[in-house]
Amino acid sequence: MGLHCGYIAATASQSDLMAHLARHTGEFEELETHARTEDAEPDGGELEVAVGEHDGRAFLLDTSFLLSSSEDMIVALSADLGTVLGCGAETVSGSFWLTLARDGELLRMIFVQRSGSTRGMAIGEPLPFEAETPLDDPFGDGVFAALRGLGFDPGPWFDSGPATVYRYTCERSPAAGPIAQLQREHFECYGRPEGEWLGEVTVTARPMG
Repeated sequence: MGLHCGYIAATASQSDLMAHLARHTGEFEELETHARTEDAEPDGGELEVAVGEHDGRAFLLDTSFLLSSSEDMIVALSADLGTVLGCGAETVSGSFWLTLARDGELLRMIFVQRSGSTRGMAIGEPLPFEAETPLDDPFGDGVFAALRGLGFDPGPWFDSGPATVYRYTCERSPAAGPIAQLQREHFECYGRPEGEWLGEVTVTARPMG
């Protein structure tokens, strides 16, 4: 199986998260609200997101990967929303990302893209969950370990709903900043030649039981 989506979680209401997110990205068109979160899974090809809240936490399901992996935007959001986490995985290509920020300060950033670079990138001190389940777990379990370990367990929202689907109008992309610049420099040093990673693809089966 594996994981093929990203998440943004914040110590904020759903409405506050969407309002501040729109300042960085342009508007989101509200489409429909579902009583069950599982019925609101967005179509990544349409740049749709599913958003909800539970127990003072807002959650955004990002199947496009674009928003949850915008590290500089996550830090900027935290200046208004308190603690903000952006994380996700695309396990087929070996891509994993996490940005944790609080009150405008970056606390931890991890970016691994095996298809594009020979080394992962990390900023900040390792988080407690990483010792047991690293973010780049091949099945995507590290993403949920991060969410739970940092106080953003999405399980209750998944179970209870509701979830609202929005379409991202793509008026503009999140602005790049100093973290994006560090990523560019990282890829200049450790980037793979195009197509090289295909020779290293292996199939990993999840143990049963």
